[in-house]
Amino acid sequence: MEQRRIIHGVSRDIRLFFYAFTIRLIFSPLALSYMGFVFKPKLNIESLVPRGLLDFMHEKALTILEEVGIKVANKTLLRRIEGHERFKIEEGWIRIRSDLIEDLIAENRQKQKYRQCKEDEELFISLGYPGCSWIIDVETGHVEPLTTSRLIDATKFIDSLHDYGVRGGAPGAPVDVHPRLRRILQCLIGYTFSRSAGPAPFESYEEAFYIKRMAEVMEQPFGVDIYVVSPLRLEGISLDRAVPFLEKKDCAWFSVSSMPLAGFTAPVYPIGAFIQGICESVGGYAILHEAYPDISASFSIGAYHCDIRHGNIVFGSPEQTLMDLFGVALNMFYGKTLYGVRSFRTMAKNIDLEAQIEKVSSATVGVLTGPGAFIHAGLLSVDEIFSPIQLVIDCELARYLMRLTKGLEFTEEEINLSIDAILRCAKKGHYLMDKTTLLDYRRIYWIPEILDYSLFHTHRPSPDIIERAKKIYKEKMKEHEYVLEETKRKKLEEIHKEAEKNLL
Repeated sequence: MEQRRIIHGVSRDIRLFFYAFTIRLIFSPLALSYMGFVFKPKLNIESLVPRGLLDFMHEKALTILEEVGIKVANKTLLRRIEGHERFKIEEGWIRIRSDLIEDLIAENRQKQKYRQCKEDEELFISLGYPGCSWIIDVETGHVEPLTTSRLIDATKFIDSLHDYGVRGGAPGAPVDVHPRLRRILQCLIGYTFSRSAGPAPFESYEEAFYIKRMAEVMEQPFGVDIYVVSPLRLEGISLDRAVPFLEKKDCAWFSVSSMPLAGFTAPVYPIGAFIQGICESVGGYAILHEAYPDISASFSIGAYHCDIRHGNIVFGSPEQTLMDLFGVALNMFYGKTLYGVRSFRTMAKNIDLEAQIEKVSSATVGVLTGPGAFIHAGLLSVDEIFSPIQLVIDCELARYLMRLTKGLEFTEEEINLSIDAILRCAKKGHYLMDKTTLLDYRRIYWIPEILDYSLFHTHRPSPDIIERAKKIYKEKMKEHEYVLEETKRKKLEEIHKEAEKNLL
């Protein structure tokens, strides 16, 4: 009997060795040549758009710029380009020779040539454009005016999520102060209570004068964004506020873009809206680049979905997601590196199902496209309303999607660890306490913070996702400790007082 047990044990050991040997033989050496592979679902944007289509759109845009041009009303800018041999000015319309555009595009492509596209990477969550005038109260869920005290609390909360990857300053301008001082106070609050704040946006040169000085105190570069007004007009607030800085060479950079709305300020057809967008961004860039050649300049091209029933842009729609994707390929054609449009923008006015559908849909497509920041986190109704609770939810969504971008690893080391684990655990019936599970489970699988992965029959009554987000809000607010150093804070407050005196 004892002899039979020994023979049976030896036989079992031989079988286990044979199984392990056979499995390794199957995966080696040919199969293991594929190990080290990471399965990452990606959209190859460049391969989706025919180069011939982009060439065609470019040629049509050049024709429009030669035959119609860009309208310019600013006399200072007109004087700058008078006599330029490759511009022709007629009644305020500047027609641009194609060879000038081609030279500038070639130069832009060359500048971008050696810039490397970084793969994912660090989680970066941005509020995007901080233009809110309203906030959703955490306790009541009501939409309230964004007053100074509420703005300070919102800014503190944004900073408290720094370890979540959130970056940004004050999410809007306080509505309880004089309109001429709102952006300046927004800038002061941002710098005072958030370590990652930047210069606040501005509507006028007078505001920008003080905001630039605040940026200098914080040792940050200052530049101006210029928007060509659709259709084909280089004029308006953004240009007028920029020209004084450009004239004095008092900004580090400027960028040119436009927002043609299909069916409203541009042709209803996407191809027509994009061709007009090329004309506006590239044409505006050409004029400003030649007028101010010593200042670093850039441009980007886009086109946007408009809901004619309401007369506004529509972010989060399937059409806008498609336009954003096509815009990536178009901008790459003009020299820009690959990036993902990770948009959390939505038209929803509250923390509801519409908000989550629109945010998740557009951001998921964005992470499948390429690297980049998640933008407009915590914002609703495009950028009219800020919600601390929505920001917590967006952080959860961003972490979910970042796990998606990392993909699944298939390595030689993991196949060997797996085979050893099978040999150890198959007869036990589970792998819960195996050393591989204990060591690597959290590395491989993302653990949600506010989502609930339990089944109904194992679920215990607990707060819903909104309540869990509220708990995080309260905990983070208690933890907030950032304080701007005294010297810089005093300088910023002096600039704010000077603005109060001079602008009111």
